[in-house]
Amino acid sequence: ALPVEIEVVGESRQVVSDVYVGEIVAKSEIPLVFPMGGQLTGLYVKSGSQVFKGQEIASVDNTQAAAMLESAEAMLRQAEDAYTRLKPVYEQGGMSEVKWMDLKTSLEKARSLVTSSKKRYEDCVIRAAQDGVVNMSDVEVGQHLTLGQPIGQLLDLTGRKAEFTVPESEIGSLAIGDEVQVTIPALGYTIDATVDEKSLISTRLAHTYHVSAVLEKSPYTAELLPGMVCRAIVRSKKAEGKIISAGCIQTQQQGHSVWVLRNGRAERQMVKIAQFVENGVLISDGLQNGDTVISKGYQKMYNGARVSF
Repeated sequence: ALPVEIEVVGESRQVVSDVYVGEIVAKSEIPLVFPMGGQLTGLYVKSGSQVFKGQEIASVDNTQAAAMLESAEAMLRQAEDAYTRLKPVYEQGGMSEVKWMDLKTSLEKARSLVTSSKKRYEDCVIRAAQDGVVNMSDVEVGQHLTLGQPIGQLLDLTGRKAEFTVPESEIGSLAIGDEVQVTIPALGYTIDATVDEKSLISTRLAHTYHVSAVLEKSPYTAELLPGMVCRAIVRSKKAEGKIISAGCIQTQQQGHSVWVLRNGRAERQMVKIAQFVENGVLISDGLQNGDTVISKGYQKMYNGARVSF
């Protein structure tokens, strides 16, 4: 007889905790980007600087944009002058309807060109869209920036979020408003949070979904910085099943199995795992209440083996 240790299967109803690894992010992060790129001519803040809405952060060479704006304004003045001088002629019948429409169209085009040129000129300076703290990239004055190249981010640190990814098999059980406990190993404390967003489209490669949870403001301090690693514990669902120790489970090519005792002899039983929980494994199919499962000593076990315990 093979010596073993056993345990008796029992029913369990538990609130399941799923743990995910993520990172801390600011309440909002706005990229600092020059739409048209260009040569960087000014940096007026440093990383960590507090800025206010409308404050200048950086600028690029505006020579070409200024020339385009000046040319557009000259064309507008010419178009407005022609419109003013020829309007009485048209009203007295001295100009055809077609020529008058061409004149009005030229004026509208000139106005649109001034508007777009002015926007391009203004885009040579990045101003803070809101109050916040800047985190600058490694850029220097004189450097040429490519189209859309970010030079940093404007962070809203009045709040913090935890962002993490959830597998496609679990995203359906997580809902907006679910409670989350966020642990930050670097600081050694845990903060309560609430799920406020979850993506509807998975990532192409990993097939996971992005989720964010808003942290409660009161427990954390300025030491909690964006980018810190965190663990998000989500208590989002209840699970029911037969509970056994995790050490009882064996992985076979066709699935998971355990050894059970029937009439004093060992018998392999295929099982279906519902969920791993803190004190063992919930089995949704394959076991009944009162079944005797071999928890230790099954390494040399075979069907029909006699055991002692």
